[in-house]
Amino acid sequence: MKQEENSWFSITEHIDNNYLDFSVNTNALGIPDTIRQNISNVINAVGFYPDSDCSTLSAALAEKYKISSNCLLCGNGADELLYRLVFALNPHKALIIEPTFEEYSRALELIGCSVYHYQLSPINQFKLDQNVLSVITNDLDILFLCNPNNPTGNLVCEPLMGEIIEKCWKENILLVIDECFLEFVREWEQYTLKQKAALSSNIIVIDAFTKTYSLAGFRLGFCISGNHALLEKMKTQGQSYSVSVPAQFAGLCALMDKCYMQKTYRFLSDERDWLFSRLLALDITVWPSYGNYLLFRSTYKNLRKRLLDRGIKTRDCSCFYGLGSEYCRIAVRTHEENERFIEALHAILNQ
Repeated sequence: MKQEENSWFSITEHIDNNYLDFSVNTNALGIPDTIRQNISNVINAVGFYPDSDCSTLSAALAEKYKISSNCLLCGNGADELLYRLVFALNPHKALIIEPTFEEYSRALELIGCSVYHYQLSPINQFKLDQNVLSVITNDLDILFLCNPNNPTGNLVCEPLMGEIIEKCWKENILLVIDECFLEFVREWEQYTLKQKAALSSNIIVIDAFTKTYSLAGFRLGFCISGNHALLEKMKTQGQSYSVSVPAQFAGLCALMDKCYMQKTYRFLSDERDWLFSRLLALDITVWPSYGNYLLFRSTYKNLRKRLLDRGIKTRDCSCFYGLGSEYCRIAVRTHEENERFIEALHAILNQ
């Protein structure tokens, strides 16, 4: 039976249980108990087509974020919504705050959009400041901002966020805020732009269940905007039934679990601080993070390869614009797993 269960991993990207995968930054607590306990209940519904409008799920999301459900569009993960957005808007020039999620650039390149990369510096802790306002100009059509940033973990707060919003409004630029990691911040309600986006024609917020609830395999995302014409056009940029019945069910179950995120906050705060302090103790350059991951830099030759030889996989950050192969991102995992990572790293650095 155990062998049979493990064989199902062949239909995922996770193909080797011999490795500890610190490269994937989903919630280390795993899927919520409400899904584990109820997922079998959906089996009788999978013979039917899903609700293409995700009406029940949208209503639950609208209640959580205190917005109107007609400002919501669900999709097959945040990636699909990103591509639908780019295809629907067809921008000519875009601004991306870097380093960040590389899928923004990939989507824009598909339509031949000219992309300007605004590079943040490690000298300034990769923090965004008011200098960015000078490059938000009226020749732009769209601006992408990941908040908290992936991979740096930095969070853009007021008053700078307000100044960015105001500048984008003045210059008629669509502001795209990626909040896929924001709910790892205990005080996320202070920073989210979801309510503001629901009332605005030039702000769209993209989010997903992937990271927060560890539902990567279900592929479930959503976006929020008061630009109803844009949302309607996004609907036409893909198939009608992009969100499966099991995915919608899992999303509803996740939203029902009122204890899951409180457990996440307690676990994440302790483990992230512990990992951060241990990396510093090893004389590793590491940056503070609001997410469930840490970015660090090491000039030790072939560090990722040596960690892999010890059964630990980390994220190569050279694929992020402006970062080299000396940068790595690691997820915050369970304490036992985090200890294994630090022990392996310590052994390598002291060889």
